Amino acid sequence: QALIKQSEEYAHYFIPHLNYEIYKDLLLPAKIDLENNRKQFEKLDKIVRERVYGLKIKKLCLYDLEGRIIYSTAPEHVGSTLDRGVDKKFGLAVRGIPASALYLEDSKGAFLMETVLETYYPFYEMTDDGSKKNQVGVMKIYQDISCMNAQITRSYQKAIIIAGSAMGILFLVLFLVVLKAVKIINMRTKQLIDARNTLEQKVEERTLEIREAYKKLQYTQRKLIQSEKLASIGTLVTGLAHEINNPLASVASCAEGLTGRLITILEHKEGCNDKEEWEVFPEYLKIICDETYRCKTIISNLLNFSRQSEPEFTRIDINRVVGDTLSVVRHQSQIKMQNIQLNLSEEPCEVIGDPQQLKQVFMNLIINALHATEDHGDISISTCQKQTVVQVIVKDSGMGIKPEHLDKIFDPFFTTKPTGKGTGLGLAICYGIIDIHNGRIEAHSEGPGKGATFTVTLPSVT
Repeated sequence: QALIKQSEEYAHYFIPHLNYEIYKDLLLPAKIDLENNRKQFEKLDKIVRERVYGLKIKKLCLYDLEGRIIYSTAPEHVGSTLDRGVDKKFGLAVRGIPASALYLEDSKGAFLMETVLETYYPFYEMTDDGSKKNQVGVMKIYQDISCMNAQITRSYQKAIIIAGSAMGILFLVLFLVVLKAVKIINMRTKQLIDARNTLEQKVEERTLEIREAYKKLQYTQRKLIQSEKLASIGTLVTGLAHEINNPLASVASCAEGLTGRLITILEHKEGCNDKEEWEVFPEYLKIICDETYRCKTIISNLLNFSRQSEPEFTRIDINRVVGDTLSVVRHQSQIKMQNIQLNLSEEPCEVIGDPQQLKQVFMNLIINALHATEDHGDISISTCQKQTVVQVIVKDSGMGIKPEHLDKIFDPFFTTKPTGKGTGLGLAICYGIIDIHNGRIEAHSEGPGKGATFTVTLPSVT
């Protein structure tokens, strides 16, 4: 584009000078009649050829404003007329605007051997001092810019070579970078494979170690369970012996006393009518009956603990179960009801469970709380639903539980009550029932004299 622009500027410089030379040497001295005056035409032709000699101008034409050629370095074109509507460049030149175009073929479509720049330039009347007057025509020149085209071609080739070289260098650099990256990736892949193999080997070794440790743990666990069973059996036997031995001792003592008195009466036949001798019989017999029923109760609780009846699960509202249980407890005349606060959830707390077994659990907890407060203090019973569970909380301000006893209170026959006041099976039975219901029961106490809290947690109905 720069070379073409340079050729256009050259044409814009050359044509005005030629315009002045023609008017100075030919048109000003005499009247011009190029069509009829052969000498004038030849003189003009001479002036033009002298001016364009040695230049890269292939052809020069002079048009009047109507588009008719009045002079041409190719005489055969003189007299022909240009179609102003087709050639827009001529129309621009008629309006005083120079115009150029690059051609690789002639007007008939045949390819030229040379590259030609066609330029139209306004042709003016000139004064003696070289000033322009009116436009009288249009001058057209054809410049041979083949050398420029060759230069352009060389520039293109040079640019292509440079671009190709740059692309080659870039490709080489990229190839080296990619090659290095591939080497790094391969190395990292090999390291990962080695690490994976090492890890798999270590995992296999650790798995074997874990299996061995698990086997040892199972063996130890079996031994521990066996030891716990033996310890539980020992605790059970000790508690059972202690609980049954006391009433049986009372029964035996009373029976021996009665037997001795009967033998004395029968052998000596003395005192048969002695009222005092016979008055002790009802008292002793009552003691025997009471202690016998006590043994029966212990055996019954033990059977309930060891062989729970099959629960009948149904959908129940825990609020109703707690309310019914409290009503039953209130009707037991031998228990004095303290200040019991009942805080039931406003919304139904539904669970799947056996209502009778759950009533047994809540009754044990409430009665234990009543005994712990010893006819004074406060008891609160509350229910709530937290996400997917229902909780029943029985809290008292009674004697509390020692920290060392918290882990034992659910063990069979464990009790802190005086002899004859409890069997130690109530909380153990509660624990078993709640476990069957897939729940949990927890005890909490800050210590002696600070009360206790029992929390029963059961899965809610979703």
